[in-house]
Amino acid sequence: MRAISDINASIIKAATAAAYEAMGGVSRAAEALGVASSTLTKYASPSDEWRESFIRLDLAVELDRRCEHPFLLSAMTRIVKDEKPASFGAVTASAILKLDGVLDDVVRAVASAIEDNHIDAAERLAIRNRIVAAKQYLASLDAMMIGGVDGGRT
Repeated sequence: MRAISDINASIIKAATAAAYEAMGGVSRAAEALGVASSTLTKYASPSDEWRESFIRLDLAVELDRRCEHPFLLSAMTRIVKDEKPASFGAVTASAILKLDGVLDDVVRAVASAIEDNHIDAAERLAIRNRIVAAKQYLASLDAMMIGGVDGGRT
């Protein structure tokens, strides 16, 4: 018997996938962590075959250290404190408009940065921060979708 619910398992898997993406993908995360891509892939996979496979704690710590956001620590904290994953909220028109705004922030930051045909270090950091924020929002929506939560709609 698994100690955590399917919803909590999906939250951990979504956070794992978001951390990989923040690192630049599974291949880059595997290279940074010294673990095979195939091993990391199963940790984020919601498929029945890998349903019981979760990222090791040492890898989760190292992954969060290398990301600009502690995806896994945040997910585990929510689960331990029994907090509802409410950062996305119900799937409503206003939530989708908020998501659109978050994604637009990324596009505007990139567009602003490339106006002079050069992206400097400060611009790269600003863009990465907006990308991480967007990934957090998308990871929350993804966890909701993986968990089968209907977003408050019937």
